[in-house]
Amino acid sequence: MKTTLLNSLSSLFPPVPIFLSLVLFVFHSTVFAHRLDEYLQATLVVIEPERVRLQINLTPGVAVSEQVLSLIDRDRDGVISTNEAAAYAELLKRDLIVRLDKRELDLKFSNSYFPQVDELRTGLGFMQVEFSATLRRFPAGTHSLTVENRHLTKVSVFLINAAKPSASIQITKQIRNENQSNGEIEFTYQPPNTFNAMVIFAFLLILVVSVSIGSRLRTSETH
Repeated sequence: MKTTLLNSLSSLFPPVPIFLSLVLFVFHSTVFAHRLDEYLQATLVVIEPERVRLQINLTPGVAVSEQVLSLIDRDRDGVISTNEAAAYAELLKRDLIVRLDKRELDLKFSNSYFPQVDELRTGLGFMQVEFSATLRRFPAGTHSLTVENRHLTKVSVFLINAAKPSASIQITKQIRNENQSNGEIEFTYQPPNTFNAMVIFAFLLILVVSVSIGSRLRTSETH
């Protein structure tokens, strides 16, 4: 039943623009708020010509909130410090594997948001963690990006979805395993046609110079 519901919901989320990411995450959290015994990990994958970003929304249900918090609030003082948030982000990163065309990418921590501990205990509070990886320039054509999340798999449910932030990137296919902890995103990359841009620039430059020279010649003739 769980798998059927996850697959049905995931089919409702085609690749979305990056500015909708927060809305998508909040909606996911709202939809799964009744899942009190599970840890929802929803990942939005942003593929750009020069980097890949993972925006991960983490919503612990009431029944698993203490288990999750034990990994975050290490000193048990009821406050998630900056150092504790960074340490948990690092723990999460170690459970993520991202590959572009079968080559593993080096993820770097980018940003995070952690609410108050009491909010997370309600089952409605969510955390957000973002990672990124710089890409080498890749050729035009078809490529494959795989994302695998191994973090707290026994108590978690997962969602993986791709965003389309650039005109040069086209998402062509998304394949996910049964619980969506592992996803493959196929996409095509078409770099901007710099040759055409150079031709247009050269034409405009010649036109401006020609007009300028013509104007000067007409001015000299009148004198």
